Amino acid sequence: MKNICISFIVLFISFAVNSQEKAASNRLFDLQKTKVEIDINNDVFTSVTTNMYVAQNPQALIVGLFIPISYENQKEKINSKPIAEGMEFKGEQMINSENVLLLTGTVLKKGIEFTKQKYYIKQDQNTCIELTTMLAVNADAKDKMMLMKIVHSVIENN
Repeated sequence: MKNICISFIVLFISFAVNSQEKAASNRLFDLQKTKVEIDINNDVFTSVTTNMYVAQNPQALIVGLFIPISYENQKEKINSKPIAEGMEFKGEQMINSENVLLLTGTVLKKGIEFTKQKYYIKQDQNTCIELTTMLAVNADAKDKMMLMKIVHSVIENN
């Protein structure tokens, strides 16, 4: 009888843990489907998915995602783990009167060198926005300015 009781307790705990993992997985899936409000020039960028835009001239990529982690936890995560090769943590910056975490670096994709920037923007207590921008290193100043306007729009509109 004692073994049956223990078996039921173990079974109950395993179901509880499994349901929590499914809830976290469902939240991530739901957040990834949520549209990030981005003011983007549709003459320059083509929408690939809900929150991904690409451009041929200038060669650029914009990806916005809601992620299920608080801004503070994301900051701790960045500070405690090694950053991807080629990326450097620039720290917190004020953009549109908001604290934003910024990682920046250069990456090589299909033989083209890009400046890659990842912004983490606080959304609510348990969510932040990860905004990734990539622009060809040889892009001119007006294209760089266009990307910064996009970053500002995400901060203002979300």
